[in-house]
Amino acid sequence: MAFFSSHENRVKCGKCGTEFDLSKNSIGCPLCGFGKNTALTNEMRSSTESKNSSNENHLMQDYMKIPLQLKLPKGQPRVEEPSKFILWGMVNSYFPGKFMLRLNANLLNEMNLEYLPLSTLIEHAQREIVKRNFMNLKGFPNDPGSDASINRQVYHFIDSFYKMGLFDVRLNRSVEKGNIWNEDWKNILIRPTQEGLEFAQLKNRIFDEFKLSKEDQILTKEEIIWMKKYLEVIDNKGFKEFSLLREIDRFIQKQKNPSAKNVREWFMVNLEFIRYVREWSSKNDDEKAFNKQLANLAQTFSSGKISLLRELGVIKNKRNDYTLIGAI
Repeated sequence: MAFFSSHENRVKCGKCGTEFDLSKNSIGCPLCGFGKNTALTNEMRSSTESKNSSNENHLMQDYMKIPLQLKLPKGQPRVEEPSKFILWGMVNSYFPGKFMLRLNANLLNEMNLEYLPLSTLIEHAQREIVKRNFMNLKGFPNDPGSDASINRQVYHFIDSFYKMGLFDVRLNRSVEKGNIWNEDWKNILIRPTQEGLEFAQLKNRIFDEFKLSKEDQILTKEEIIWMKKYLEVIDNKGFKEFSLLREIDRFIQKQKNPSAKNVREWFMVNLEFIRYVREWSSKNDDEKAFNKQLANLAQTFSSGKISLLRELGVIKNKRNDYTLIGAI
């Protein structure tokens, strides 16, 4: 997988136990935020405000409004073979992806373009995140000026929605080589698919009701219905995220006092998960090292999937509370 290479410097978060690549997340844990600054530095704020003030058109535009209709292609999940582990474990929210879909669609309408360069999308995203104070929301970069934080937005959230069939992406050249995101972002062209635009057009608590707390980071009833239905559709095409979430839901139902530890241990003994890790792990020849890596990844995936189930209204939206309040 592209997330793990011979150049990685893998560490374990001292707070939540998540294993991550320090070279790509130098300011701290990308899942829980441990070690990160919780606010931008005064220098960055000053710089950002200066850029914003020099761009009156950007300040006047509401790029988070419900986007207008666009002529777009239908989406298809990118599945090489059926799997429950296509989405990376650190993907812990649907909101950052929806944020990018709305921004992308509104910029296409404003600029009258068919596609938008990824570099342009990211440039506007950095300003919008600061402007709207999204830094402390789950899944959004704590420091939008940090390359590591912005890389996570691309490699985790945009890539995940791309794999789900919610973004249409192509290169501004004839031949694709390797991981598309490793190209110069000016040469990567991006737009929502029909399904991506549908999801972007549904009302949202953060973007339309101007909520700004993690407690409000739950999908609306309409968004939940849409996302569950879409996950079922792509599940039938081999993108088995829905199957995984449903298995976790059923496992929690059987627990007398469900906890994070229960879910983490479920991943630890899940044969499909173990096989998935072995497929790309460089630690296969060292069982002790592999088991340690497996434990760290079980923590990462369990935290991420529980977070998604909270947003889908399946699990109560309260820290350390695993009470089921819905079904998937």
